[in-house]
Amino acid sequence: MSGIAGIVPPPGAPVDAAVLERMASCLSNPFADGTRARVLEGCGLAHALLRTGDEDDAPPQPFSLDGRAWTIADARIDGRDELVRELRGAGEEARPDAPAAELILRAWAAWGAGCVDRLLGDFAFAVWDAPRRTLFCARDPLGLKQFFHASPGGAFVFSSSLDCALAHPGVGRAVDEAAVADFLVHGFHQDGERTIRREVRALAPGHALEVRDGRMRVRRWWTLPVDEPLRLRGPGEYAERFVDLLGAAVRDRMPRGGVSIFLSGGRDSPAVGAMAREAARGGDRQGEIRGFTAVYRRLFADDEGRWAEMAGRALEIPITWLPLDGYRVFERWEADPLFARPEPTDSALMAIEVDQWSQAASHARVLLTGFGGDAVLRESRSRLTRLALGGHLLRAAYEGLQYARHHRRLPRPGVRTWLRTRGTRQGWNAEMPPWLADDFVRRAGVAERIAAQNAREMPPHPARPEAGEQLASPLWPHLFRWMDPGTTRIPLEVRHPFFDLRLVRFLLSVPPAQWYNDKGLLRIGMRGRLPEALLARPKTPLAGDPLAARHRAEGDAWLDGRALGPEAAPFVDADRVPRAAGGRMDAPADPLWLHLRPLALSLWLRRGA
Repeated sequence: MSGIAGIVPPPGAPVDAAVLERMASCLSNPFADGTRARVLEGCGLAHALLRTGDEDDAPPQPFSLDGRAWTIADARIDGRDELVRELRGAGEEARPDAPAAELILRAWAAWGAGCVDRLLGDFAFAVWDAPRRTLFCARDPLGLKQFFHASPGGAFVFSSSLDCALAHPGVGRAVDEAAVADFLVHGFHQDGERTIRREVRALAPGHALEVRDGRMRVRRWWTLPVDEPLRLRGPGEYAERFVDLLGAAVRDRMPRGGVSIFLSGGRDSPAVGAMAREAARGGDRQGEIRGFTAVYRRLFADDEGRWAEMAGRALEIPITWLPLDGYRVFERWEADPLFARPEPTDSALMAIEVDQWSQAASHARVLLTGFGGDAVLRESRSRLTRLALGGHLLRAAYEGLQYARHHRRLPRPGVRTWLRTRGTRQGWNAEMPPWLADDFVRRAGVAERIAAQNAREMPPHPARPEAGEQLASPLWPHLFRWMDPGTTRIPLEVRHPFFDLRLVRFLLSVPPAQWYNDKGLLRIGMRGRLPEALLARPKTPLAGDPLAARHRAEGDAWLDGRALGPEAAPFVDADRVPRAAGGRMDAPADPLWLHLRPLALSLWLRRGA
């Protein structure tokens, strides 16, 4: 795990070594295992290391094979055997256990800018080609790694950390009002390039950029794969292939040594735990696997802990529990440095996330999650109804029988789901919050922005339209940015096996069928690995609303005197924000999560943003 940063000065100007060192110093928290900065002719590169057990003996970065091309990378490379075969075929000697930075540099030597088409994994990297005086940068397809850039005074500045990009004295800190609007309306950015800072942009997932002669060019190099439907002999064979790919995804993400896992009472993270346990027993990876589970016990009745405990016992994975009942809204936001985030967040209970990530980091520096299972494993519940209404009665009957055979219960036809969702997108349409300041709405074009976002069409996927829309959602890059150590300042790399591109590509090629419903691939593939009762458990939302329950329990005292301040006035009319959410209006604050966003923005701005 790495933090990276760099500067390309204007043509003919030298690299400012003091500024490069300042950016390198900014990277050192939480990447505290070694920081190096190197001034090259025409470029300065900085790197900071967080040892995770993957490549602890790798040569330091910036790294070069020949002194002509240099790289810095925050990268974890999958499919190494195939990549090495391709590299050797292109004349590059490489070995599967080579550091990620070396594989990237050899791929650059072999294929130039086309190297990104051969790389699998999570990565953000930069290559400085000294003879061509060209900087090439790329970000992985789904945006699991971070890359920010700015262009102050004709220079080009970049980093895996937004705060580090701001460490350059030429980069301004003014907020982007369109980003503020996105936060207040949606809770996160609605396009892949935006940040809260007007002068800092993110390189969008699946994009690359090149800087040469003072000019920057950006191109998209990856789109969601659309392959021919995969035809196997039946659900069992599809499930077997799924388990093989999930196992490979988990093994590639397990470090040498201990690993933490967020273990919920659902099916996705226990499936990841099952694969991690098999990898550890098979000798591929050694070290204790420990689960981390957050539970409500008193605030409202929540059964999640019982199911997580069932999974932990079956997998022989010990669990560290985090009781959530005592957490209060905006707890520790003003004083704890871990809450000084680069961008505002509407997570009023952020203290829960900070404490659970810190718990996991105390055991290991790598955390596995089951995130993404819902995005790639679910088929529409209304499939049988749609088949029947489309005149495919025999197909509907056959798929219903298949479902009953493999799931050991009758399928639900999904009439109510069809009635609720017909003619609509999978996402939900945003509305104008009532408390946005009128001048801000006009100034930032908020109404027009909301209308354009609601009308936006995701690129359709012919076989799996729901999965395609889920994977294209701007929510995922937001969550990945939120969990990155450059954001959290906690020495923990969070890895998501369900977002392995080999697995994603396979799942997008599985033909739609009713047996796939209720995560059929996972349920069939995990039989004998997880308890049947857990596999049969339906998707279950949290038993209560923590914010509403906390408000009911504490009344007017629940904000501890926090209220909207003048710093939010350019964006929010406090007279229209409910008093229960820090405003001045006597009215119900439902839904609380929406009406608390202005206060979250106010607290972020107040902290000196």
